[in-house]
Amino acid sequence: KYKRTKSRIMKLTMKAAYINKRPHIGQLSNDILVNNDKIPKVTAEDLNEHTVLVNIKASSVNIDDINVIQGSFLGGMPGMQSKSSYPLVVGSDFAGVVVAVGEKVKSVKVGQRVCGLNKLQSIIAGDSGTWAEYAPVPEKNIIVIPNDDISFPTAAASVMPLFVIQGLLDAGELSGNEKVVVIGASGGIGSLFVKVLRKLHPDLHIIGVCSTRNLEFVKSIGANDTVDYTKSSIEDIGMDIDRVFDLVGGEKSYVKSFDILRQKKGKYITCVGPIEWIGDEMLSFWGKVSWVCKILWKSISNLLPGKHPIYEMAVPTELKEGIFHYVFNNKIEASIEKVIPFNEDGVKEALKVVESHRAKGKIVFEI
Repeated sequence: KYKRTKSRIMKLTMKAAYINKRPHIGQLSNDILVNNDKIPKVTAEDLNEHTVLVNIKASSVNIDDINVIQGSFLGGMPGMQSKSSYPLVVGSDFAGVVVAVGEKVKSVKVGQRVCGLNKLQSIIAGDSGTWAEYAPVPEKNIIVIPNDDISFPTAAASVMPLFVIQGLLDAGELSGNEKVVVIGASGGIGSLFVKVLRKLHPDLHIIGVCSTRNLEFVKSIGANDTVDYTKSSIEDIGMDIDRVFDLVGGEKSYVKSFDILRQKKGKYITCVGPIEWIGDEMLSFWGKVSWVCKILWKSISNLLPGKHPIYEMAVPTELKEGIFHYVFNNKIEASIEKVIPFNEDGVKEALKVVESHRAKGKIVFEI
């Protein structure tokens, strides 16, 4: 654990991406540092009885990672941001190899290839970051990768999407013959969602909403039709849509979706809520109250008499092994726009791409 020099004993360090202060919104790429000599190396001695030490091989960049670190996750909702002690290692998902386990860990063994999420951001943030060579991870947050032909970048890129996708599938309650719309079909979550839907339900009619440059990409991953939101509206799709899965959010999408959904048994499902790209800015106190009230009112409106579509906020709370093994065993790969070297220039580049909301699939580091 320690390296002896002629003059002193110095604790070993590890390569990691970290911050020394909470950045202003949009400034994380300016404040983040990546080096080998600041963050103490995590070892087996640092584990508690239910924790696993993982040698991280890959990690992806999620917009929620950025929002949590800058304190704007869900517009700055209290209790859901990063801890305030610094230096703070960034990152939440990972893929790697188990190098040590706590005394009471039962489901994971040393040497296994694993992936997972080191902070369940829908509940709490601030656990050990994963943009580093090593991270201690609670056993419950780990999924064993079932076969060796899944690369570490592919596994890491799948984690956050599958965490969210499980919630979307649970809320969607699809039989397999429906007509569905996926808003945000070319992004990291949306692109894998389209692939999973196509594999699970071959007869599903999928309409992907994306920008002009991603139309062919979205068709290539399984969409039957596409809508270019820069030139037209989802209202042009027509009526009788069974499900709208909204991965972008905002009142505009919500209102237009209710115009195309079936009045009976149609359902609008979002994992974002009534503010588009929530997290890009801090909400005021009353802005937070308004956001919560809008969700509550839409949910209460489901109880109103008469025929009308249902509104549902899909909130995933845990990693489920079943969806991961289904995807990995069926060789459904997350779309990766770019695998970036784990250095300061690479991290800064990745953050800027993800902040733009224009990534086609996931951005991944190899560590």
